[in-house]
Amino acid sequence: MHRDVLAVASALVDSGVKAGDHVILMSENRLEWLYCDLGIQAAGAITVPIYPNVSAEMAQRIATDCQATVAIVSNPSEAAKLPLGGELRKLALMDDDVARWVAQQPQQLAEISSRLARLQPDDVCTIVYTSGTTGDPKGAVLAHRNLVDICRAILKVHPLSESDSTLSFLPYAHVFERINCIFTGLMFGGQAWISRGADHLSEELSEVQPTIMCSVPRMYEKMYAAVMARVREASPPRQALFRWAIRVGSRFAHESTRSALLSAQHRLADRLVLAPLRRRLTGGRLRFFISGGAGLAQEIEEFFWAIGVPILNGWGMTETSSGACSNTLHEHRFLTVGKPFPGVELKIADDGEVLVKSPGNMLRYHNNPAATADMLKDGWIYSGDIGEMDRDGFLKITDRKKSLFKTAGGKYIAPLQIEFELMRDPLIARAVVVGEGRPYATALIVPNREAATQPGLDEAGLKARIQKAVDSVNSHLGNWETIKYFTLLPEDFTEESGELSLKMDVKRKVVEQHYQEQIESMYTGKTKPS
Repeated sequence: MHRDVLAVASALVDSGVKAGDHVILMSENRLEWLYCDLGIQAAGAITVPIYPNVSAEMAQRIATDCQATVAIVSNPSEAAKLPLGGELRKLALMDDDVARWVAQQPQQLAEISSRLARLQPDDVCTIVYTSGTTGDPKGAVLAHRNLVDICRAILKVHPLSESDSTLSFLPYAHVFERINCIFTGLMFGGQAWISRGADHLSEELSEVQPTIMCSVPRMYEKMYAAVMARVREASPPRQALFRWAIRVGSRFAHESTRSALLSAQHRLADRLVLAPLRRRLTGGRLRFFISGGAGLAQEIEEFFWAIGVPILNGWGMTETSSGACSNTLHEHRFLTVGKPFPGVELKIADDGEVLVKSPGNMLRYHNNPAATADMLKDGWIYSGDIGEMDRDGFLKITDRKKSLFKTAGGKYIAPLQIEFELMRDPLIARAVVVGEGRPYATALIVPNREAATQPGLDEAGLKARIQKAVDSVNSHLGNWETIKYFTLLPEDFTEESGELSLKMDVKRKVVEQHYQEQIESMYTGKTKPS
């Protein structure tokens, strides 16, 4: 790695890259991604990662905004998204140019050494563009100290060592995996296995047997759904045994003082059900999962703790260099995202918005002073998330500030929690609650059609079953926020359509535009049910 990093840095210097220049890195996860990133930094330049599956228009907007001089890309199809011109004067392919670079002896060692010696903690390391749910790319400018200090803070609360290993599959173009897996891993000296992609995770988990792993809730949801689907196919005695084991595991996870009877029951449950399930799901050595990027449903968090695989919910943003707080093995509270990392301050504004002052706070948005002024005020990041802190300092995220909407009757509705409750039903894969300026709330629902095939539900039967799920959620809501009508969509939202962000968050405005006709049908000619 040291040799390859120096070879890339030397080639960039030979190509005319100066200290402080912006170099694009656009590729799927692969070993070359890592040594190109470090090689860019070793040349004193600034890495600008771009997701490989973005549109050509988005890639060009980022390249123009950051005035990149060189782009390193994985293959010709990605290179085609970035035509040369303006500041961009060179495209390098990993399997061609980069392979040739690392096969040669680096010639610019003295210049690289000089540039490294001049680097300061407050110098810019990377600009990470995030579109969030708005679609407008904003480049979060992160200094070297941001990344180093937040990694040090993480390691103060998570017990990690050289004996730990991880299976890395989330995209390095986003800060979550790049910081929490790669940069932090470099500090504690563990191993990182690079996944071939989400479709291979099941077999790779068995092969690699990682001890720690980072993911977004979607992976845990899929693992949970797969287990529950197998349980539904099992014989009644095996279903009963599974449910008993999960109940015992849940009690064992929750109770700090365990009776001799509970401990004996847990040993039996573990031998018969829980340990085999852990091996099948995670390889058998996993100490804990880290979950971030979105909210995690309570039943999924409870399930993994019950089988002996703790999920440690955390929270942060690109603008805070990923994590700002996290549950830990020693301080954990269900339905929260934990306590702030050492050196991180959190406070709740009068309107409920979570504010962050952290060593990971970005310097600014690149070339966007107006957005910077909105996000960063007096050293505090205004996260846009609504939350509350309990008396012990655990943070709970309750909604996104921008997702709150007001009905025509003047009532505010926080849709995220309602959507989470709807998606707890195995027949509902995704839900989006709408109703801004409308007389009542409605929902667009993506059914889990695979789950619906098992009980043999036709479209009418599926709608009737989902109506029961909606009614159940409504029974716990105020009348003004209940779902009066819903529409089943034929397929899920996609990144390609622009309906999902690169972090798989729903872009509400885009969804409402694309499904305007379906939304209107839930209001036109309809009366508000009592």
